[in-house]
Amino acid sequence: MKVAVVAIVRDEASDILSWLGWYVSLGVDTVVLFDDGSTDGMDRLVTDAACVHDIRLYRIKGGSGSHVERQRLVYLEALEHLKNEFDWIGFLDADEYLSLETHETIQEFLGSFPDNVGAIGINWCNYGSSGHVTKPLMPAFHAFTHHYRAENAINRHIKSFVKPERWSGHWSNVHYFDVAPYRYVDAADRDIQWSDVKGIIQNIPDWRGARILHFQLRSMEHYIDRARKRKDITLRVDGFTSADHNDVHDTTPQRHTASVREWERKVSRQTCARVLDSLPEAHPDAAQARPPAFQLFTLKTSDNNRVGIRDGIPYVMSGNSTDVPLLALRIGNESERLYLLAADQKGDIASLHMDGDASLLDFLPYDIIYTNTPDLVALRQGAGEYHLGAVPAALGGQVISDRRNVQEWELFELVPLEDPLWSEQITGGPIFQFARQALSYSGSLHTISMLSRIDLRLTISILPLLADQLENNERGQLELLLQS
Repeated sequence: MKVAVVAIVRDEASDILSWLGWYVSLGVDTVVLFDDGSTDGMDRLVTDAACVHDIRLYRIKGGSGSHVERQRLVYLEALEHLKNEFDWIGFLDADEYLSLETHETIQEFLGSFPDNVGAIGINWCNYGSSGHVTKPLMPAFHAFTHHYRAENAINRHIKSFVKPERWSGHWSNVHYFDVAPYRYVDAADRDIQWSDVKGIIQNIPDWRGARILHFQLRSMEHYIDRARKRKDITLRVDGFTSADHNDVHDTTPQRHTASVREWERKVSRQTCARVLDSLPEAHPDAAQARPPAFQLFTLKTSDNNRVGIRDGIPYVMSGNSTDVPLLALRIGNESERLYLLAADQKGDIASLHMDGDASLLDFLPYDIIYTNTPDLVALRQGAGEYHLGAVPAALGGQVISDRRNVQEWELFELVPLEDPLWSEQITGGPIFQFARQALSYSGSLHTISMLSRIDLRLTISILPLLADQLENNERGQLELLLQS
């Protein structure tokens, strides 16, 4: 069974990778995107993502007519050109995430329906802002945790997965595809009872089986951006407040965060590879006489517990936890910059997914902020204004990098790593050995180019360390290249 998802998108650079990663993690074979005039660099992100999965990007020519009319033309073209390649096609927007309740993959879900089904209509589960004014750094399904009640009429809308060869050829709207005489069913294989408008069901939705997590509203900043993009509709502030329902708190979609972020890491590494490959070829300069010293620390929290790592996610350990601790690297003895990292029990560098931190490479830069309390420091994201915070273990133990102000939960003690064998395994591994060699050269784009041609994979891994060695003008150049 081959499954595709089709969407028309515009200026979704802040969310497109996590949306793509969500469907890749569900097992979707191909994502087909039609770009409706993006200007925010989204196309470059998608191009990099296409290097690690079958993602196809097409640009809509012209841009005349209403958004709904352009959607119609795009969907008709997709049905015509993809019908012989895919068994099922889902027609979705970039703020819609299919959530499966009882199946792990899209193939398992679609394969559970009998052969007399031509299309499946899956109801919206609309989400509010969860109090966000600006765009959160984490994926929408992670950051927005409050949705409408099922009774809200907007949730009666459906989005469809269609067997393309069973579409009759008669166009209705972007929600409904005529597949008569085949059945149009909901996620629990019940025949849908339509309202007066096909695409909107008659009764309160039953989300058993599956639902479409619909993040149409998102933050106020998203809403303003949408108002600018959609010239065919008028959006006002009262439209935001009247639609901002946060009735039900639900964090279950966050179970996908680690797998989606891991896929985003692959794309991020591809972006880095593209940028490094574009740098002019360089040859080695003379290295400095003495490579820098590495110091590894663990973090002790305000409740006197260590920050540990489980499945790539930091948390406050308590009791007799056997998980490895989160590590902090300092280069030299006086640097006020740390790099948070994860390593497994063998000393190999592992994935780290820090809630609230958009960084996707192996080393997460943080600045040390000294306080009036002896031995306690705060840690602020190197590229932002947010501080690391640790909720006490007794209250859940979450570690989140989203605190604007420093209070008790944002204070940490830097404790030198006490396991000499593990420390030696980490610093003696290939990444640290390469970093020691790399940091013995003068910091420049010339050096980074040279290192990337020695070992591209390792250069990407330590790129945050190398970037911090650059002069401000070259660091700005590198940041610009990575964002373009």
